[in-house]
Amino acid sequence: MSLAYFQHPELSAKPSTVCVIAGDDAAPEVMRPTVEVLRLLASSIRFVEATSGREAIERYGQAFPDETREAIDSADCTLFGASGGPSRSVLWYLRWGKQTSVNIRPARWYPGYRSPMLHPECIDYIIVRDNLEGMYPPREGDITELTALSSSDLWWQAPPVGKEGAYAVRICTDEQMRRVAVAACELALRRQAVGYPGCVTLGAKYSILPRTDGRFRALVAETVRTYPSLSYQEYLIDDLARRMIAAPETLDVVVLSNEHGDILADVASGSIGGLGLSPSACYGASYAYFEPVHGSAPDLAGKGTINPTAMLLSGAMLLAYLGFSQQAQQLELAIEQVYREEATLTCDQGGNASTMEFVEAVKVCLIDCSVTVNESTI
Repeated sequence: MSLAYFQHPELSAKPSTVCVIAGDDAAPEVMRPTVEVLRLLASSIRFVEATSGREAIERYGQAFPDETREAIDSADCTLFGASGGPSRSVLWYLRWGKQTSVNIRPARWYPGYRSPMLHPECIDYIIVRDNLEGMYPPREGDITELTALSSSDLWWQAPPVGKEGAYAVRICTDEQMRRVAVAACELALRRQAVGYPGCVTLGAKYSILPRTDGRFRALVAETVRTYPSLSYQEYLIDDLARRMIAAPETLDVVVLSNEHGDILADVASGSIGGLGLSPSACYGASYAYFEPVHGSAPDLAGKGTINPTAMLLSGAMLLAYLGFSQQAQQLELAIEQVYREEATLTCDQGGNASTMEFVEAVKVCLIDCSVTVNESTI
């Protein structure tokens, strides 16, 4: 299935503009060739580069200058590399400043991926994650601030305010939980239309957190019931983690809270072959940004060996968002072909190709007549 999950709500005849922020450490090494590929596929898109992190500090004296904020605001969406720390404020603005409420992380194995699983061909599902609430952004403090709660009648709920320590707050609003649930259902419908089961799976710790995860559970189940063709299943979060390894074929669209999704999405990446293979997209009502799941890989900076797959697939999701669904699928198929041939893979996937050699192989596949698009899956 194409990565064409959501489209920009206000696509028009005018050319789309994408803000490109390369990120930190090794991230620029996959960003630059990815933009080259996207230009080949959709020449009408205008790519505007903006700086962040160390480069922005050197040029503007701050990691997130006004010029970069303006570039983000003026664009239809942003393609972001990865943050190793200096660019984190940019990422927070893309997330909370632009209110990109839903994070989509596909988990799909392709032949050629170096998976540790015995039967990785069973892995083909999507994680839909809350991107705004839960325990992120951090709302923390000293445990003594909770003195007013120390008189709780339930001894296990009374915080030990007489001890040194800290606390964190978890926020779960009905509005955001419903928004995430609807996104999961809409994706399940799209997948069902091309042959997937149309099943929404909730993972949460509702047994221990009835007021937050219990409410999330109820709202997701309620939302799924408004989609008669969809099925629903729910598991405690620890059991879901087990099933992601033991029975991934039972999963289609998995809906998770912020922190649970953050953790389990990396488990999903590990099951298919590593973080270097996993794309990500964050969608809001009127904005979106796209980034690989992996970090900035400081240990690979300057070596030219970082795997560009996750960045390229994130670029495919961007193309679909801007209305270039056919080109998005074409890019997916080209990447799939490179892995199937196994001749030009990076070191994390058992090969010895450089970043640029992998990208060049993808370009060759893009112009190869064997890479054709099946219109029914767009």
